[in-house]
Amino acid sequence: MEGEVYSERAKRAEESDPFIPIIGTSEREAFLLPYSSEKRSFFMGKEAFTVSYEKVNYHRPVEGDVATVLKAREQETRNNILRYLGEYRLAVKFDEFFYREGKNSNGERFLAAGEEKPISQRFRNAISQKEKEGKNARREIAECLGFQKIEERFLRCEDFMFLWISPPGRKEDGFGDYSFTFLGEVKDKRIRIIPYRNKVSLEKHKEIAGLFSTDASHLKTDVDFLASPIFIQREEGLKTAEDILVKIGEKERIDLAWRQRLEARSGALVDEFVDAVRRNAPDSELERIKRAIENFTIESKHEINSGRFISGNLDVRKVVDSYGSYAPPPAGGSCGSSSSTLSEFHSSLNLENDKFGERTFKCEECGQINVRPKDQLLERCQHCNSNVSC
Repeated sequence: MEGEVYSERAKRAEESDPFIPIIGTSEREAFLLPYSSEKRSFFMGKEAFTVSYEKVNYHRPVEGDVATVLKAREQETRNNILRYLGEYRLAVKFDEFFYREGKNSNGERFLAAGEEKPISQRFRNAISQKEKEGKNARREIAECLGFQKIEERFLRCEDFMFLWISPPGRKEDGFGDYSFTFLGEVKDKRIRIIPYRNKVSLEKHKEIAGLFSTDASHLKTDVDFLASPIFIQREEGLKTAEDILVKIGEKERIDLAWRQRLEARSGALVDEFVDAVRRNAPDSELERIKRAIENFTIESKHEINSGRFISGNLDVRKVVDSYGSYAPPPAGGSCGSSSSTLSEFHSSLNLENDKFGERTFKCEECGQINVRPKDQLLERCQHCNSNVSC
């Protein structure tokens, strides 16, 4: 049967709480992603999604109810894969995630995601990590301050929206030219966040901030923006994150249906990966499953984007054996969803120019964005295989 296909896996994804993102740091930026392994480096270099992290994260010590925590970690692993595929293999522009109120045994309240732990600790960890490496933690400190302002308002039970802008950091710290903008709103007693990437000057960011705040004139540097989320009161014509997007001039509308279609098409393979993480399979087995997921998703990209594919059960073992036997094309050489703080999410796609210049370009044939490996040229589009002679 052709058409928009929503399997049980897709329905499950739609109903689940996608509690993964944070915002980021120098080699990978990720504002709202609660990746919780204390052993995991905040600077994971060029690997966008690592199987070793997923195992370490899932099998680390459990605090609280074991079944509840492990279920949350399984969902986190699933979300990591889906976000990675969406951003790097389907080239989607928008995503969505949520924070909720958490509470510890002492009754202290905080913003949380999957597990009952404060997200703010991730930001503090990012600061400590930078300082241990002898690096300037100015952006991480600013992010922590900005997040605290959002958290404080939420815990006061205020109804608000916000615009949080993350301009590029200094080029000497490894940042490129891209910015990230995070649109947020309180919705159903949670914070809903829509992140998206753009290429906007600092002056343009100030102009956008000025649409919502009379204090935008003091925003002069990247850390000023990071430490100062713009809070927005709801009014007629400005009631949702989508309304903010319209007001700042974004022409493309938020479309999140890709996630359900991706689950419907590749969900059985994602299940296989999550199961392998659960039973602590060797990295070689996890890598094989990961390659299969990526290659199968790449081959099915047009069907997933259009929603036109035949519904049916996959022979998972056959697909893994076939599609897992070879490496997928480069995914851009940076981290997507599996990041730890605002800085990490930002740098994950904010690629610095190499000796050939800018590393991202649009294919004239299919219109999709290609990302060159550093200091390498491309002959074929990474999406439609047309000649790009780059």
